[in-house]
Amino acid sequence: MPAPRIFASQSEPRAQWTHVLASVLALCGPDHRTALMREFLDEDIENVDTAIVREFAPAGDDVVDIVVQDRDKAWALVVQTSLTFQGDIADRLTLAAGAFGDYGRVIVMGITADRKPGPYMDAVAASGAETRYCSWLRVRDWVQERPERGKAEGVDLAVLQQAEYFLTPNVAELYRLEDIVPTVPLEAREAVTAAFFGLNDLSPAPRIDQSPDGATAIFPRTGDTRAELIITGGSARLALEGQGEVAIGSDAEWEAAASGSLAEARRLLPRKR
Repeated sequence: MPAPRIFASQSEPRAQWTHVLASVLALCGPDHRTALMREFLDEDIENVDTAIVREFAPAGDDVVDIVVQDRDKAWALVVQTSLTFQGDIADRLTLAAGAFGDYGRVIVMGITADRKPGPYMDAVAASGAETRYCSWLRVRDWVQERPERGKAEGVDLAVLQQAEYFLTPNVAELYRLEDIVPTVPLEAREAVTAAFFGLNDLSPAPRIDQSPDGATAIFPRTGDTRAELIITGGSARLALEGQGEVAIGSDAEWEAAASGSLAEARRLLPRKR
């Protein structure tokens, strides 16, 4: 069956997080998968143990991040993810809702940093779609608690532990941005979060200095500053030692700048120990 490769490497932060969650759904045994689906749906659904799990399933000109689908097309859970706060994934949710019209029941789920569902969930529900919502906090909590609560062992325990090792520190870093990211324009929020985690992967847990006008994430946390993600006055930019600054005004701007900027940051920042 199509399943995520547990050791696959994703270069983009949101894709990394999505891959971790898809791996838990695909590689854990029936008991744990059923429990996670019950957590997501707040109900039991038939044939979860034999369902197919796919990640980054093509849909039009885009993808659906995670699909859990019944083999007989009785139902499909389609999931779109985001790492930002107060973002807008309404279009991506609507795309997911319409991509599986030949299934008897389609449940559209958003997973974002917001503690409660935002207007994007109302927008897709208004079109008649059945919706669910979950925060990354809730995903992390389930992964942390499941090994003991579900008496996991063997492969199940290994998968859950690896997911916990990834999610626990990263979710902690994500929620340090909760009051910072919403200060930049909507179209820049996903990009700013991606820039932060691209740098955090190279130099974890940066110092964040806050001021009345914004905040600056400083990499590395101690020692000489090599990189700064500066969010002030409603805009964001990345400053690299000796390389000037890169504006982060939209997903497209960061996509164009990410590869070169992070390669330079990798050269400048001390290696992780």
